[in-house]
Amino acid sequence: MRNKNLILNYVFLGCLAILFLNDHFFKFEYTSWLTGKLSDIVGIVSFPMLLTYLFPKLKQYSVFLAGLLFAFWKSPFSESCIQYYNIISPISIHRVVDYSDIFVVLLLPIPYYLILNAHIINTFSLKKVNTFAVLAPTLFVLMSTSQGYRHYDYVPYTGNLIFGNTTFTLPKSKEQVLAELKKRDINIHKDSVRIVGVNKSKYLGLGRIDYKNIDSKKDIFQISNDSLKQEILKSIDESNEYKIDKIKIGDQTIENIQLQVSKSIDGRGTSITLKSMNIERYLREDKVERKLRKIYEKLLEEQFKSY
Repeated sequence: MRNKNLILNYVFLGCLAILFLNDHFFKFEYTSWLTGKLSDIVGIVSFPMLLTYLFPKLKQYSVFLAGLLFAFWKSPFSESCIQYYNIISPISIHRVVDYSDIFVVLLLPIPYYLILNAHIINTFSLKKVNTFAVLAPTLFVLMSTSQGYRHYDYVPYTGNLIFGNTTFTLPKSKEQVLAELKKRDINIHKDSVRIVGVNKSKYLGLGRIDYKNIDSKKDIFQISNDSLKQEILKSIDESNEYKIDKIKIGDQTIENIQLQVSKSIDGRGTSITLKSMNIERYLREDKVERKLRKIYEKLLEEQFKSY
């Protein structure tokens, strides 16, 4: 029998409130080791109770399943699942691989004890409350982890930092900005690989499929190399996608900086939009925040604005 008090007890509700506040406020206003771990702590306590409520037959095994799912979630093996989910879901999810987070499984005896001793949670639970009024917000909070103010994605096993929307404007023409960068020995160039990748479908339209050769060893797709090369060079020339292989700012070296350099909307200057860059791999979430705020984004912006 399903026990509604598994998600109506004060421990579960308190964990849910802390999870929401931490992921959408505390992490960004008070970045620290504690706020980086707090969501994992309350999550590992509340998750087994949610599993037992949704699947009553699990009961004694819910804590073990929760531990296994948490370990999988915190490992690189879950990345492909997360990417697929983000494609089909309107609410994307994120996480940072940090094996030190696994220590929170030591707290699993707490939900295990509460689940097996239903009289305790039955005593300290909200009464006359529809479970759907709690279940719906619970699922929303779990799916919207760290969405509020986060304006980047970090891929830990590559060190790739992807920005959501980081744009600033310089009161100079695009030609002046590019010339100044090269003058300072910063090797900025068109991001040919990215440009070609984005325009692949357009290039396919230049050729034709020779259906007569499907059953033979001859080429099926016919295309003029000269036409293809001309179209690729045209795409690169017209694109505003650029790349800086490496730049040193202070004692920090930033690599693989992808950016868009274009004329500003008012036509009076140049807009620069940061797309992504490479930093150290396998950083904890709080360290990514500190580097993003104190080093990479701010220093890079100041470096450009000094032009």
